[in-house]
Amino acid sequence: MSTRLIPHSLLPLLLCLFALPVRSQTTVLPSREDTQSWNELQLIVPLKKQLDLIFIGVLRLGRDISHPVDERIGAGLAFKVNKYVTFTPTYIYLAQQPWPNRKNFEHRLIPNLTVRFPVGKFNVIDRNLFEWRVRHALKDFFMYRNRLQIDHPARIGDFDFRIFVADEVFYSGDLNQWWRNRVSTGISKQFNKHFIGDFFYLYQHDGFARPGNVHALGTFLRVIL
Repeated sequence: MSTRLIPHSLLPLLLCLFALPVRSQTTVLPSREDTQSWNELQLIVPLKKQLDLIFIGVLRLGRDISHPVDERIGAGLAFKVNKYVTFTPTYIYLAQQPWPNRKNFEHRLIPNLTVRFPVGKFNVIDRNLFEWRVRHALKDFFMYRNRLQIDHPARIGDFDFRIFVADEVFYSGDLNQWWRNRVSTGISKQFNKHFIGDFFYLYQHDGFARPGNVHALGTFLRVIL
């Protein structure tokens, strides 16, 4: 069609109409960055001197702490091999909604081997998680996680607590590489023989997931029945 047959005033309108189908196909990816609140509650039932039953509940708020994005429920058995080593096979069911219209459901089978030992006034805790992630409508895969924590006693007036720093690295059997790192710091307080609380700040760096880079404020509460 010759442009001589089209009034010049209609040319911009026609160009916009032709561009609409292309623009409508553009996918806007979610941000890699997010601010979240991570909260975990464990109910611990001592069965024997060296055996505990643990019930686990997790709620994470994301999208700048405006929506639930991660809910978990599960249970495990903690076998205290000795005062240094604990073996805890665990089952977790997980539901995630990291952004609108995206959902993920998983069953996680997790052998957990934790080694802890004192170094002077410091405590060193090395946790090893071997996760088998069984996902709905997605490929199953294996994950290894290693978390090293160091803590030290502190006191403000009559308030006794422990200060801790930790670093956790993730290896994905699906990606065949180390792909995620979490660093955290906070305080741990044993209020009485039945209640222990951790309060922390965590930063997660992840170059693959969306969101992958997360700033989180969190709580980890343990109630011993």
